[in-house]
Amino acid sequence: MSAPTFEQLVSWIEAGRLDQVTDALVAATESERRALAPQLKAYQPTRPAFPSYESHSIDPMEAYRQHERGRRRYETLVRDREGALRVAGAACLPRAADVVAWLRSDRFWETPSPAAVDALVLVLSEQGRPALPSVAQQLADRLRPAQADRQWPLVSGLLTAAGLTPPTTEAVVRGWIREIGRGQIAGRLRAHPHTDVLLPHVFRIPRVAADLGEEWPPALARLVADGDYPRADLLADVLLRLRAGDRPGAVRVVVQLHRSLAPTTAEYAEHRQEYLGMLSSPQVAVADLALTALRAVDDTDGLPADAIAEAAYAVLPRPEKKLVRAVLDWLDAALPRTGDPQLFAALTAGLSNDAIDLAERALKLTARHLPTFGDEGRTMLRDAADALDGDLRRQADALLGGTPVGTPGAAVDTGAPRPAPVPPPAPMPPPIASVAELTAAAATLMRTRDDPILFERFVAALPVLVRADRSAVAATLTPLIPEYWTDSFVLMMQSAVTGRRQKYAPNEYERNPARPSLLTAQRCIELAGQLAGEPPAALLATPATVDGHVDPARVLELLAKAEAAGTQPGPHDLTQALLRLPRTISPEIAAAAARLNSPTGRAFARWITGGMLADPDVSVVGVQQKKCRHGYQPDGGYMPCSCNSTASHRRTVTFPPLAHPDLPLAPELLSRPPEHAYAQAYGYHHYTLSLASWPLAFPSHRELVAAYVQPLLAPAADGNVRGGGDLLPALARASGPLGPAFALCLAYGLTAGRPAERLAATDAFVLTAARDDLDGADLGTLVGHELAALHDAGVLVLRRVAEALTGALRAGAAAEVWAAARALVPAALTASAGGPDLLALATAAASAVGAREAIPEVEKVAARGGRTRMVTEAGRLARTLAAPK
Repeated sequence: MSAPTFEQLVSWIEAGRLDQVTDALVAATESERRALAPQLKAYQPTRPAFPSYESHSIDPMEAYRQHERGRRRYETLVRDREGALRVAGAACLPRAADVVAWLRSDRFWETPSPAAVDALVLVLSEQGRPALPSVAQQLADRLRPAQADRQWPLVSGLLTAAGLTPPTTEAVVRGWIREIGRGQIAGRLRAHPHTDVLLPHVFRIPRVAADLGEEWPPALARLVADGDYPRADLLADVLLRLRAGDRPGAVRVVVQLHRSLAPTTAEYAEHRQEYLGMLSSPQVAVADLALTALRAVDDTDGLPADAIAEAAYAVLPRPEKKLVRAVLDWLDAALPRTGDPQLFAALTAGLSNDAIDLAERALKLTARHLPTFGDEGRTMLRDAADALDGDLRRQADALLGGTPVGTPGAAVDTGAPRPAPVPPPAPMPPPIASVAELTAAAATLMRTRDDPILFERFVAALPVLVRADRSAVAATLTPLIPEYWTDSFVLMMQSAVTGRRQKYAPNEYERNPARPSLLTAQRCIELAGQLAGEPPAALLATPATVDGHVDPARVLELLAKAEAAGTQPGPHDLTQALLRLPRTISPEIAAAAARLNSPTGRAFARWITGGMLADPDVSVVGVQQKKCRHGYQPDGGYMPCSCNSTASHRRTVTFPPLAHPDLPLAPELLSRPPEHAYAQAYGYHHYTLSLASWPLAFPSHRELVAAYVQPLLAPAADGNVRGGGDLLPALARASGPLGPAFALCLAYGLTAGRPAERLAATDAFVLTAARDDLDGADLGTLVGHELAALHDAGVLVLRRVAEALTGALRAGAAAEVWAAARALVPAALTASAGGPDLLALATAAASAVGAREAIPEVEKVAARGGRTRMVTEAGRLARTLAAPK
């Protein structure tokens, strides 16, 4: 038989004639096969068109049957064509590396059929062909997990034909698992040549066990029971994976296999250390089966006391109540039998469990066994009680027979220390000193304007570097300037590059008078005009610290130099500089400012001698949602109007207009009229605009900033909407009186749906509590008032607030947390969810500050009796508040 021409070979490939391609290439000589290689490598196969047909006149079921028959014929043709093409490449390409690259190429989409694999083995076994073992080994070594489904049958077939052992890589093991598949798994495992090699690595390689289906555990147990696989080896591998941990899906299958194997007590005892290690697993099912195994060994043969103590120390701090109760019961049974002090010390460790009911149960068991251990036991209990507070601490003190906390002559346990003092704001990063740095900053700001500090550094450096070398600045900034789009920032760069003044109308976001973006745009436009001529040597508004404050001495110096030179700074630069002045300025600077005669100098002097912008007189109002008439429907979390809000009531802030003769600011930026309350509470707010510039624009006017960002924080309580809560720590660092607007911002942040925003609100709460400039304002009372109002409006989620304030309590803000929690106690007593969590927080905070007062509502709930958590937590709070001083 003569060698086929390339055209014949292609026609057979496109027809899916695997047998003809194989026979012809096997019959050809090696030189004839290699002669076809160049054309074959250049051949680009196309997928056949899916068969189409007209089905207008047939019934739907017949149309479906025709479609399915056509689909199956199509899939068979594609698989046969790819099989023939695989065989052609394996038969013609000269080197093993070429064959491996061909078989791994992305021109093959389908899994090869068994016939195609047999044909590959046949052609690679011909004289002159690259060695089959070499091709098989390279394919196996290069197999990747993502390719396992498609390439493993080919790799497996070649390895088996070559008599090679497969490498125990993740990809190979995953491919083998999928080859075994489902149904009759035990029989397939017995028949497969690689089972003994690959099965152990199902459990030794992380994440692989997740590929096992529900049929695998009983099949493996049957394989072991029939003596076809060593039971000891499989159990050891299972315990290895459970102790090492894995993803939940993988752990779930391995736990099921452990149950299918049903280890004996002797096997439990043999693997005692593995089970002890599994008690710390984050997967509850793993810890549960380990505890069951250890308890079974102890009930049968008796575990050493140190092993029981090790188990107790691992489980007692866990949050899973079932596991903790089981260990407490175990210790209760083991202590009389062993009388070992190690077990009593382990029992006292249960007092530190975060769940108060579990800690109380541990204390009751401690009281039961305390007489057995005498003074040694009392010492252990006293050491454990040092970390307790509240009602639990008093119970421990009473058990010890000492003076309970809160009695006359006893020191009140004040809990956590006060928050660490807030350090002074850090200085601004060094100025941008080179054109390369300027270009890098411009590239970043062209992508996002969410870094106001970088923006200020760029704006401060641009006129300096343009004065030094405009051509160098132009050469590097020109490629960054877009051709068809501009805003005030781009306008500023264009002026720096060209030195020409251009007409510009601010876009809709820059024109918004209720956002600091207007002030930023005005500053950019102003600087663009200055860059068209001789740029200023320095700008007044450049911050000295990262919180946005300017250095008054520097501003004074620049104004004095401008006055001496007969020039004036830009009005918008001056406006921003005045808004960034600290609230307290030294008398020396005020005296020097009084000697200035220019208009800007006199404005500066008036500002620092008592003429700064007044603080807003903020009022908080409740707003009820109106029925939406826009007809919008929810669209993936996008909130075009109030129809998508789940809150029927919201709270927002209003304040009368402010005015200042030296600030050319839009009136909308300095007022929140009551008639706009509904739009503020339920209007659509553009979430793509960053809030990061607000604190830096008004660093001495915290309440003003809070009044404007509050409407953007409110929707965060509706669910998983991003509400800008990450701004709150920066707002807490700002200066100005503590008022209702900031308290409302914190309240919305503490009940936000996103954990990250609640954490930011907690940080802001602690930062504010740590400051010594609150002028007598009570942070906890203000925030508690707003939290209670939000609860009455149906907005608050008590569990979120309790979690957030617990973090603040641990950070030392105990007095503020107690005041806030106290305002929510009446609401918590009637809440369907989260009430007990809030009461537990209130108990801890009250104990930390030594609060003593009678709350009749709490006492009434505590007197109900019963074992509900609400009654239990109310009883603890009542006992804490009623303890004698």
